Amino acid sequence: MLIEVVSAGPGCSICQRAIKLVKQVAEEVPQIEVQEIHVVDHFERLQELNIFSAGAILINGKTEFVTVPTFNKLRERVDELLHHGNHSQDQRSH
Repeated sequence: MLIEVVSAGPGCSICQRAIKLVKQVAEEVPQIEVQEIHVVDHFERLQELNIFSAGAILINGKTEFVTVPTFNKLRERVDELLHHGNHSQDQRSH
């Protein structure tokens, strides 16, 4: 499972909070690979995904959070995707 965090760089406090959160979840779930997506390096891809805010989180290439979630929300979504695949997408907002 690949989790990508949209980052505007080390000076972005929201980005750093998102990266720290994803790394905390990754410590508990060994299947997670964490990558930072720098806005300037991946601007076109982010535009295609309609991501216009730093700190957004993508899981396996899909936008899952446009703002930094709580640890529990991120962990819950990771567990859903690991156990049910992408078919649980419709359940996420319930």
